[in-house]
Amino acid sequence: MSDEIARNSNEKDAVTSRLPLAIKSIAERFSLQLIFSLPFMVQFLIAVSLIAFVLFRGGQEAVNSVLKEMRQEVLERVHEQLSRHMKEPSRLNRLNADAWEAGLLNLSEPIVRERYFVNHIEAFPDVAMTFVGLSDGTFYGARRKISGEIQIVRNNKETGGDSWYYSISEQGDAQERQEVFKRFDPRTRPWYQTAQLVREPTFSGVYRHFVFLEPTITAAHPIFDAQGKIIGVFGVDYLLSWLGDMLRGIPVGASGQVFVTDADGFIVATSALKDPFEERNGKIERIRATESTNPILQMAARSLFVDGQNISQEVSLDGHSYLIDTRLFQENGINWRIYVVLASEDFLGKMEEAVHRTAVIAILAVIIAFFVTIFMSGWVTRPILRLNAAARELAEGRLQLVSDTERKDELGQLTRSFNNMARQLMDLVTNLEFKVAERTKELAEKTDEAENVRKMLYAELEKAGLEQRAMLPIGIDNSSLRLKILYEPCMLVSGDFCSYLWMKEETVLFGYLIDVSGHGVSTALQTAAMNVMIQETLHSNLSLSERMTELNHRVAGYFRDDLLVAALCFELDLDQGELRYVTAGITEFFADSKTAKGRIKTPGLFLGVTEELEFEEYSLPFVQGDHFSFYSDGIADRLNEGSEIPLGTTFEELVEAMNHIGAEGVRHDDVTVICIEVGVVKPTAV
Repeated sequence: MSDEIARNSNEKDAVTSRLPLAIKSIAERFSLQLIFSLPFMVQFLIAVSLIAFVLFRGGQEAVNSVLKEMRQEVLERVHEQLSRHMKEPSRLNRLNADAWEAGLLNLSEPIVRERYFVNHIEAFPDVAMTFVGLSDGTFYGARRKISGEIQIVRNNKETGGDSWYYSISEQGDAQERQEVFKRFDPRTRPWYQTAQLVREPTFSGVYRHFVFLEPTITAAHPIFDAQGKIIGVFGVDYLLSWLGDMLRGIPVGASGQVFVTDADGFIVATSALKDPFEERNGKIERIRATESTNPILQMAARSLFVDGQNISQEVSLDGHSYLIDTRLFQENGINWRIYVVLASEDFLGKMEEAVHRTAVIAILAVIIAFFVTIFMSGWVTRPILRLNAAARELAEGRLQLVSDTERKDELGQLTRSFNNMARQLMDLVTNLEFKVAERTKELAEKTDEAENVRKMLYAELEKAGLEQRAMLPIGIDNSSLRLKILYEPCMLVSGDFCSYLWMKEETVLFGYLIDVSGHGVSTALQTAAMNVMIQETLHSNLSLSERMTELNHRVAGYFRDDLLVAALCFELDLDQGELRYVTAGITEFFADSKTAKGRIKTPGLFLGVTEELEFEEYSLPFVQGDHFSFYSDGIADRLNEGSEIPLGTTFEELVEAMNHIGAEGVRHDDVTVICIEVGVVKPTAV
């Protein structure tokens, strides 16, 4: 028995002594990369697993479950209020149209008409005005003043094209005339033209009401006769102040916000701002959500400005986390987007503290793993230091081969590869200068060839620009008229052109100005085609509006749909002392006369938008010494940005002022100006 025990003990000691040798033999079979990485990977995975388990299972799920439900409730509440309120203007227009079709609303009977509009505006407290504009230019309706008083409006032959506003009796009948708005034609208003174009109920964009100074939207409803011809358009000006009040009343925490934007990203209403408008360059303009001065609102709009989707996202701003949800509101022809922003800190402060404690534990675990890795790397990487020293010597141009080439592990392979690389690198440096010189010569030859092509193209464009400028007529300088043309292309060739022609034995000066969108050769060719089209219309005995209509038909048939063509035609009748003009896209000019001062703005859509466009002819009387300037967008854009044309100047000062504005405008667009002075007795050089 004792011999057997001794034999078992010896066998156990032999196994124990062979165990380190077996472990060493097994370890030598694995790469150093695995031996170096394994401890770090194990501890890092433990730390990451701990962080993921505590943060995501213990905190993130709770945050998402609580706040997601709250965001959806807010979105649903705002959507329901919008759905209920925004039906009102459409419903009122529908009531008016149905009453007209049923014969209950007789627009030719003043008492019936006025009592009808008064009763309906009293029934809708958020309606600022309900009205109808007819195809003959008449305009009727009722409006609410800021004091709550209701007025009725008349605009017909009796008022001479002006809008007369009357106070009303208890029965809704007109009494005392209180206000007059001159020369109001409903057919020129955007709500009428849009409804006439789309031929169905529609909404305008949001704007600031000129009386209530509140955000407002106009609903338009066209009516037609049996042949489909438009008779008129019913309209409702609907105040949106209720929306901002409702949003500000929603509890979303100290840092949360709720706001609504339109399809173009402009703010409709918000809980963070009292007014969705701001003053810029002396003008009241809408605020784009992505340009708001409120950092949270701007961040939310920029993060989730994706059309056609209801999405949610978590973002950070100044170290704070925000949860953002959006929902589309697309009803009654309106395309808006609702945003709700909630700050996690406002609702789950204690939970975030627990998350922070967990994060501290995770960081400590990572630090421990880091120090363990440093200890392991010191044991593994000492041979690598010799490679590092040799690499520095090689970088300074000295070749120093590394020993340890007999090792069988990865370090040995790395050493042999380094030595081979060092030899090849020294050979490469020796021949590099020669190869660089050859390549530099090749690149220089290609650069010279490209420069020659560029100079050739520039010379051709410069020649085309000179030919284009040569087509311009010379100025006029006589006792009855002075005319000066200013013409500067943004690039070498221009998309603008202008000209004039004496008619009726030189008593009528016909002139025109063309502006085709874009720059360069293609727009110059399109402008030349437009010039030919206008010249062809001069051989027919047509009025200005008929000429513009004929020109619109030609543009719609010959030019592509994405091209914007603007034009302005005028006639200066010296016998009648009258300026007649028609606009299409170029919607303003400058006048310094007895009857008109400053920028004269006239509506007119671009040519070729539709073949059904009709253009209206306008007129201004003039006397000796009156000044007029017709110009393209290169001038108009600068005027919109704050530049001014002085009044009461001489003709030379007017030309100099236009030259000064054009010098700035030509940096961005083509500049074309026709300056005219009527009745200069003593001619001077122009």
